[in-house]
Amino acid sequence: MLRLFVICVALAVCACADNDAKRLETIRDEICACKTPACAEAALDRVPKPKGNTPASPRAQKVARQMMDCLAELYDRERPTQDPDAEEPTVITAPGTK
Repeated sequence: MLRLFVICVALAVCACADNDAKRLETIRDEICACKTPACAEAALDRVPKPKGNTPASPRAQKVARQMMDCLAELYDRERPTQDPDAEEPTVITAPGTK
C-alpha cells in the first residue's frame, strides 16, 4: 500500500505535458483492463518519473486518480470477505472434472 501512495504522490507532482497525459491515459487503460493487481502493478511501473517540482496538469491528475481507482477496485475484488454469513463463492468446473 505504501508503494501505491508513493506512486500517487509522484503522479501528483509530475510535470506532465499533453504528450505525457496521453501516455498516462494509455497506461490507465491497461490498468483498468487488468484482471489482477499484479498486472496493474506491472503497468504502473511504466508511469513516467516526476521531473522537477512543477505540479501536474489537471488532466494528468484526473488520469492518475482514475488509475488509482481501477487499482483499488482490483484490490477490493481480491480481498476476502470478513462477513461470516457470506456465501462461499461458487467454483465452476469443466464437465467431467471434480
